[in-house]
Amino acid sequence: MKRRTKVALIVTISVVAVGLLAVTGVTTYQKMTHKSEATVKAGYQTYTVATSPDLSMSGKVIASKTQTLNTPTGKLQQINVNNGQTVKSGDILLTVTNTDMQEAIDNQNDMIVKSNRAVNSAASTLKSAQQSYNQADPEAKSALKDGVTQAQQAVTDANSDAQDAQNKLVELQNKLNVNVTAPFDGIVSVDNNTKDGLPALTMNTNDKMLQATVSEYDYNKVHSGDKVTVSGIDGTPNQTTDIDKIEQIPAEQSKGTTYYPFSAHVNENFLYGQSVKVKVPQNDLKVPSTAVYKGNIYKIIDGKASRINADVTKTGTSYIVKSGVAKDEKVVLNPDSHLKNGEAIND
Repeated sequence: MKRRTKVALIVTISVVAVGLLAVTGVTTYQKMTHKSEATVKAGYQTYTVATSPDLSMSGKVIASKTQTLNTPTGKLQQINVNNGQTVKSGDILLTVTNTDMQEAIDNQNDMIVKSNRAVNSAASTLKSAQQSYNQADPEAKSALKDGVTQAQQAVTDANSDAQDAQNKLVELQNKLNVNVTAPFDGIVSVDNNTKDGLPALTMNTNDKMLQATVSEYDYNKVHSGDKVTVSGIDGTPNQTTDIDKIEQIPAEQSKGTTYYPFSAHVNENFLYGQSVKVKVPQNDLKVPSTAVYKGNIYKIIDGKASRINADVTKTGTSYIVKSGVAKDEKVVLNPDSHLKNGEAIND
């Protein structure tokens, strides 16, 4: 009896032990399973889609049009403007006396004196011929008539030569004093430090422009019509304007990099020659390279990962997203083979 009791007790203890082991194994498995799932889910991070950073560069403010005026050689007679003065198109800026022209005028005056003498001489000859003709017998007049006709023609020719000489003098006198006029409305710059003593004049339009350059690597990120923000080095003045033109011919090279100029109109608050900061906003949507897994992006919709077959282009350590997501939408930052379409994501 005691032996049976002892056997029964041993069997009971064994069953209980096996049961405890089974329960412990199930509990441990469940804990491990939940722990694994939690680790995967907790490991997914989110990223808010944003545009690419602004392109930043420096630039200068210049006149939209600049023209150096040709000052004729000669002696300065009068200057009518000061450096930095605003003028209108057609305004007389300065007057120069052409010293070479003065010599030509003196010579022409001598020609006029000679022409007048020729006129007087021809007139005297004609008068004498007419007197001889008038006093001659009828038979002799026929012989003198040709002389009178020739004398009359000589007077006509002499008067014509004298008139030509006078016209030539007027033409030369008009060239004696040369006026330099403003070709357009704007501001004139006057430089008196010249070798010949004649002021050098430069015209600048009132319209001002930004002049900046973009590198060959960023050339395709800047286009005519794009918005551009221009500001002084200290932040003022500040203006958002449109890019007018980007050149296809490079302006310069620096350390092996080619740069292309572009321009935009700016307002009158900027100064000629002012150094400015330039920013060109970028509209491309960019995500880190880790957000793209096997060509897919997982966009978070209503707290769940939604697989999107994205149209993306690799650029450095990021992707440019052309379609499928929009700015400020959220995507999974680090999708992997464990991530299921429609899986809940703790944001």
